[in-house]
Amino acid sequence: MHRNPLEVFIMKLNKITLNNIRSYKNDEINFPLNSTLLAGDVGAGKTTILLAIEFALFGLQPGQRGSSLLSSSENEAQIILEMEIDSNIIVIERTLARTSKGVNQDYSAISINGVKEELSVTELKTRVLELLGYPEEFVKRTNLLYRYTVYSPQEEMKEIILEDAESRLNILRYIFGIDKYRRIKENTSLVTLKMREQSRVIQGEIKDIENYKTRLLEFDKNLYSLEASLEDKIKILSDKKEARKKHELELKELQEKLKEKQKFEKEIEKASLLLANKVQQKGEQEREIKKTKNSIPELKELFNQQLYTETISEIESKKISFQEVQKDLISISEKINSLNSIKNQSLEKRERVFNIEICPTCLQNVPHTHKHNIVNEVESQISKIEKDISEIIVQINPLKIRLEAEKKAISELEARKSYLEILKLKIQEMNLSQKRIFDLSLSIESFNKDITALEEHLIMLKRSVLEFSKFDIQYSMKEQELKKAFESEKHTEIEIAEIKKEHELTMKEQERTKLELKRKEQSREQLFKLISLENWLTEEFTSLISLIEKNIMLKLRGEFSRLFNKWFSMLTTDAFYVHLDENFTPIIMQNDYELDYSFLSGGERTAVALAYRLALNQIINSIHSKIKTRDIIILDEPTDGFSEQQLDKVRDILKELQTRQLIIVSHEQKIESFVDSVIRIKKDAGYSARV
Repeated sequence: MHRNPLEVFIMKLNKITLNNIRSYKNDEINFPLNSTLLAGDVGAGKTTILLAIEFALFGLQPGQRGSSLLSSSENEAQIILEMEIDSNIIVIERTLARTSKGVNQDYSAISINGVKEELSVTELKTRVLELLGYPEEFVKRTNLLYRYTVYSPQEEMKEIILEDAESRLNILRYIFGIDKYRRIKENTSLVTLKMREQSRVIQGEIKDIENYKTRLLEFDKNLYSLEASLEDKIKILSDKKEARKKHELELKELQEKLKEKQKFEKEIEKASLLLANKVQQKGEQEREIKKTKNSIPELKELFNQQLYTETISEIESKKISFQEVQKDLISISEKINSLNSIKNQSLEKRERVFNIEICPTCLQNVPHTHKHNIVNEVESQISKIEKDISEIIVQINPLKIRLEAEKKAISELEARKSYLEILKLKIQEMNLSQKRIFDLSLSIESFNKDITALEEHLIMLKRSVLEFSKFDIQYSMKEQELKKAFESEKHTEIEIAEIKKEHELTMKEQERTKLELKRKEQSREQLFKLISLENWLTEEFTSLISLIEKNIMLKLRGEFSRLFNKWFSMLTTDAFYVHLDENFTPIIMQNDYELDYSFLSGGERTAVALAYRLALNQIINSIHSKIKTRDIIILDEPTDGFSEQQLDKVRDILKELQTRQLIIVSHEQKIESFVDSVIRIKKDAGYSARV
């Protein structure tokens, strides 16, 4: 069992840490190389270590409850498994937690060479299966490969032996990886069933294929008829367009005639307006003549131009005389004012001399004599001035009387002048009125001529309009004819459009029919291929798969039977011969008699189960050569019921196995001498631990 320590292990378990797992409080178990025995009394907790390893790798198994691993007195548990795979250090950590709904997996993580990654339960199981090299189809199934190659409780191995033949074959097919042949046959059966269903569907689809061919011929006839009808309608439409254009041309000519009529009607309207205007103007001028005649004044005398001229001359002469008298009065007034001024100065001088006491020149007292002399002189001068004033005043009254006479004469002359001017204006106004009456009379004569001409022009225009009135009826009739021509043309265009639409729809339907016919013909070809393929799958392929499966199963059964007999022979002392029947059921022969499994002793049944287990392990490892667990075997109580002689045989079995890492769980002390290392487990006060 000893190996070179430098030898590289594909996979080996290093250690496992258990916290609150069943009866383990907190413990760590290291797994050495080569063979190791987990020793201890029954119920010490040896199997718990194996269950913990399986849980660390794959999590809870279908039907397994978390409460079966979590300590009943705790709410949380943890398992940490360290192992090596292809020289990489792998550490897997899983935890369990108690909740109101039960015990569930709470946390899971994996570390590869120190790089940790938290994953979900499913993700971690997938990653572990990848690392172990297990095929993908085992990801979503129970851990059968692990159970039948690494760790399988002895009772479970006995169960597969006691299973009914069909269940055992299904398990073995799955483990051997040849279950795919059965699935292939089942899938082939499903495929052929679907192919038959598809064939029936296609047969239903193509049963009217001849009808489609007939329809295509009908479409060709219908299209030919539509094209001929379309050609006729297009020719009819062309003729109708020509007829409509002719109507339009005739209507256009009539429109020109009616335009001429409209011109005459407009001329009548203009002439009527002009005539009414002329009549109105003539009436206004007649009323103006009458008014003017009534406004001419009755003159009692005629204007005398000579008298008017003489009057103006007299007025000018009187104004000159008036101005001369006025000038004389002004001159006298100025003289009187001058004399009064001198008089006032003399009076002021007399008053000043009379009151003076000192001479302002010599500053001497003025004598009274001298004062009286000066006063007398001044009074003499005043007297003379008053005399001159009296003489002048005598001249004023005659001048004033003369001035009033001249003023009255000028006023009378001005009145006569105004009268003559008014008379002159009246005469001028009368002359203008008479001229206006004359001019208006001439204008009335002109209006009369215009009115006569306009009346004659209107009569001529009305005759012309009457001549063109016949074109109104012709235009109305021609317009109706054109409308009918348009309607007929439109109707023909609609018929053409309908024919074109029908032609288009027919062509589309024809094209769809062609495509459908093509599809049906392709379906018919597909039907031939399906029938041919179905016949091949049914008659040849399925038989070939069955033959391959049978040959593989025969070969596996032969090798399995040989290994099973080899291991069983090593574990028994009597002359037993065992082999497997076609259902991989163990057949035990002794002295040419077949022994029923239920009549074997406990040790013999254990030997059958262990031999079956070891043979199955070798077969699986040879088939699945890439799995990393092929050098690890865990045997749980493999010697249950063995005699002393059978226990001695176990030593030969262990040597023959040549397994790189072997873990045995047993309470048999004799096994300790067969292994390289012993790990003792003891249970004290309800808690398990290494001794």
